[in-house]
Amino acid sequence: RKELEDADAMRDAQRNMTWFALAGLLLYPFAVVLANLIGLDQAAKILGDMAATYFVSVAAIVAAFFGGQAYAKKK
Repeated sequence: RKELEDADAMRDAQRNMTWFALAGLLLYPFAVVLANLIGLDQAAKILGDMAATYFVSVAAIVAAFFGGQAYAKKK
């Protein structure tokens, strides 16, 4: 029973992590635009420069979660 509870808690944590990553993926461009609008040009430039790495990293997290879920269902 404890093992099932642990597995359920792990799935919940992974699901929450994935939703948080997706929310960040959607909100990141707004952060760049907002920084630019309020006059933080250096911050907007830094955020823009980090965008490629950030999007690839978040996409890898989301892909790993959904890939793992698909593999587990297939098994």
